[in-house]
Amino acid sequence: MNNHDKTPSGTAAQPAAPSNNGAASASAAPQPTLQLTPLHAAIPAQGGTVEVLVRVQAPAQPAHEQGAGGPRARIPLRLALVVDRSGSMSGAPLDEALRCVQHIGERLHPADELAVVLYDHDVQLPLPLARAPGARVVAQALAGVESGGSTNLFAGWEAGAGQLRDGASAAGGAISRVVLLSDGQANQGWTDPAVIAEHCRQWLACGVSTTTVGLGRGFNEELMQAMASAGGGQQYYGQRAQDLFDAFDEELALLQAMRLRQLRVRPVASRGVIVEPLGRSGLVSNPDGWLGLPDLAWAAEAWTLLRLHVPAQALAGIRPGAPFTALALTLQGVDADGVQHTWHAAPLALPVMPLSDLAGVPADETVARRLQEIAFAELNLQVRELLQQGRRAQAQAALARAKARYASHPWLAGKLERLVELAAQDVEMARKEMLYASGRIRGRLVAQFESAALDMTEDTPKYLRRKAVEGQGHATG
Repeated sequence: MNNHDKTPSGTAAQPAAPSNNGAASASAAPQPTLQLTPLHAAIPAQGGTVEVLVRVQAPAQPAHEQGAGGPRARIPLRLALVVDRSGSMSGAPLDEALRCVQHIGERLHPADELAVVLYDHDVQLPLPLARAPGARVVAQALAGVESGGSTNLFAGWEAGAGQLRDGASAAGGAISRVVLLSDGQANQGWTDPAVIAEHCRQWLACGVSTTTVGLGRGFNEELMQAMASAGGGQQYYGQRAQDLFDAFDEELALLQAMRLRQLRVRPVASRGVIVEPLGRSGLVSNPDGWLGLPDLAWAAEAWTLLRLHVPAQALAGIRPGAPFTALALTLQGVDADGVQHTWHAAPLALPVMPLSDLAGVPADETVARRLQEIAFAELNLQVRELLQQGRRAQAQAALARAKARYASHPWLAGKLERLVELAAQDVEMARKEMLYASGRIRGRLVAQFESAALDMTEDTPKYLRRKAVEGQGHATG
């Protein structure tokens, strides 16, 4: 990489033509835009750190892919709904889960496929994978279901994944996803969260992703979140069906608007520069340097933050004001036809400035706001740890101290206010909310022109709305 490259600072680059397996229809599709935006568009001459926001933006859905009533039939869905009917799900949790399965069954399109799996210590398959079975068939599959038995969660989840095995390859095009509805209290078969999460990761590599829905008050949030994170899906929780309906409507809306999935970026830094991914908890990172991103919908943005550690030696010989090429990025994703593409972005080059001149370089508002979000996600985990240790007073004090820090960020200020209330009233649910809030913030899609103001409307897709509380159905805005 040439450190005297003349690429302008603050790169906002349209990726180059993708490499793919030769499918003509996919190569003709609108390409995503990859933007690299530094917090400050300069590098201190004596070396230092530079925070960079990586933004992958999908174009609006082309007119030729829309019909008179809106978007055309989207990528077909292949869903396996896996319901925990063990004894720990007795009562409201199981009732709500079954209502949610019926809710999804009523909203599938004719090209979609659905399977329903039930499990306790054994696995039952009341509805093998079938094309658009319809609400009546789904209701028949759920008739007479009662709770009982121990919880072989892994076996139930794996049975759901197995239903989607055929046709789940990258070339198939359809989206194959297991949706697990459970309290996560695995006590039979494989129970180690790390082992189960690794299996979710392996199935994701085969084209089957996993979304988890935590039910009731006592669900195992660590296991449920670990499975969704490793499995490339979403993570939800709730106690009431009306909250869970909102979560499933969000999930279906996202799947129906999917533009790119299995999205990942690989940062390549100049010699001597160290890349530190920020806020990677809950997102897939691979030893080979690839960083996982959320699945990307039309007209939405997936993002991540990097911190570049630039030593003074790397800047030796570069005159003040001259550009230093710090970073290049490769992007990969699978399109609606199941074709994997690779895009190479123009590198990020920033002028080298004396420290005295850096004070006049303004901070980018969007980058600063996203850095606040990552810091808030970390705060959630820190306070949650205090609550787990029984240090309730310290946890409440930490939340109180954070109020001034997030006062200028309406969404985070609102979430913080609700966390203060929840931590004072219900420690168990506060711990769950903090874990889910942290993961959802780190891996959320955003509207391309999202501002700090909560200006969302009913026309804003549910997967782009910002919730005050993750375990409730309504979204802010």
